[in-house]
Amino acid sequence: MFPQICFAPEVLHVRPWPDDVIDRLGFDPRSAYVEEFWLGVLGPSTVWLLRRLAAGFDYSPEGFDLDLAETARSLGLGDRSGRHSPFVRSINRTIQFGLSQLTAPDEIAVRRRLPPLNRQQLGRMSSAVQARHAAWQEQQLAVPLAEQEARRAHPEAAPEGEAAPEGEAAPDGEAAPGVLNASY
Repeated sequence: MFPQICFAPEVLHVRPWPDDVIDRLGFDPRSAYVEEFWLGVLGPSTVWLLRRLAAGFDYSPEGFDLDLAETARSLGLGDRSGRHSPFVRSINRTIQFGLSQLTAPDEIAVRRRLPPLNRQQLGRMSSAVQARHAAWQEQQLAVPLAEQEARRAHPEAAPEGEAAPEGEAAPDGEAAPGVLNASY
C-alpha cells in the first residue's frame, strides 16, 4: 500500500513527477483518451482533479501550491477535509493508481501525463469499452509516431472530427502569492 493522505492540509504543494517514458508516450489528462478510457477506472472526480492539476502545470511548470478547500469546492466536492471526504479520496486514488505520490505530509508529486491502460485495467472494463480500446489501438497503428506524440502532448491539436477537450481558461480572481486559484 502506498502512503496516502489521511488529513488534508490547507495548502498542498504540487510538484511534477517526471518520467521520460510516460512524459513522451502518455496522455494529457484533458485528452480524449483519458476521458474515453481512464474515466471508468478513476472516476469523474479524480479525472477532474487531474485536469485541474495539469492546468496548474501549464501556468507553473515547476509546481504550485494548491488551496485544497477552494479546489474541492470548485470541483463540487465540498470542503470537508477528513480521510473519507470525496476530495481526499480523489487525491488518494491518484496515488493508488500510480499517477501521483506523496513526497511529504503536505506535498505531492504528480505525473503530467497518464500512461495507456494496462491489461488488468482493460480486463475490468465492459466488453464495449474493450472493443473501443482495441479499435483505438488499431487506428493508432496507422498514425505516424510523430503525429501520435504531438496529439498526446497537445490534445487541442487533434484532427477535425476527433474529440479534443477545450483548453482551460486562465485563472481569474486574486489568489495568495504562489497559490493556484481553483476557480478557473
